[in-house]
Amino acid sequence: MTPKRGYQLHLSRGDFVLKDVKGRTQKFEKIISVLQHFNPGTQSLICLDIGCSSGIITSLLGNHFQMSIGMDIDQEAIQYAQDHSASTRVQFLMADSMALPFHDNSVDVIVCNHIYEHVPYANQMMDEVYRVLKEGGFCYFSAGNKYMVIEGDHGLPLLSWVPKSFAHLYLKMTGKVSFYYEEHLSLRGLKKLVKKFRVHDYTLPIIQDPENFFATDLFNPKSFLYKCIRLLAPYLYPWIPTYIWVLTKK
Repeated sequence: MTPKRGYQLHLSRGDFVLKDVKGRTQKFEKIISVLQHFNPGTQSLICLDIGCSSGIITSLLGNHFQMSIGMDIDQEAIQYAQDHSASTRVQFLMADSMALPFHDNSVDVIVCNHIYEHVPYANQMMDEVYRVLKEGGFCYFSAGNKYMVIEGDHGLPLLSWVPKSFAHLYLKMTGKVSFYYEEHLSLRGLKKLVKKFRVHDYTLPIIQDPENFFATDLFNPKSFLYKCIRLLAPYLYPWIPTYIWVLTKK
């Protein structure tokens, strides 16, 4: 394992968010709504959940796929996942996203949910996703934007905007951790990251229809603020905090 992994080899240790059943279930509902909108017939497919951590989302995916496989580099998270899942349609393994232990063109569906920023070499991971994804397969790819106002992993304003040296100090001053491992990309960088793929963009459709995509925890369709967001989102697209894309091979 590369030294750049640092504390993320044990990211789940003491992180209640990764074991929050209600919160992870909300994320699952968003993911499965997009997957089934893109392809309603998932019951006969094999799904790989990259960076599954505690395995809550992987286990829920198992109800909608022939098999759901969760993988992570965090040994404690994988052990937790195995201990809390009894389904024969769900499996977990400890493996590195930069060297996926699968044959070429062997996986129907891949879930890559806010993972790229945690990987030392995200390009290498996406090369692996492309390699193992079947022709006709698809990948759910959710990605945080470098230019989000509140950084998603540590909840600090503008953390991903500033130079790394300042980001390390910023984190240390807040008492969280002493090193900023995450590598967020701008919209331009994300497009370059997935350049091998055809992008089916669900970002604006989710904003426009939060009820059907289980995003009402993020957008209250009855609020004035939501109406403003919905109106302005197409014009502010380069600064949207999170992009939701489905990737297919070109």
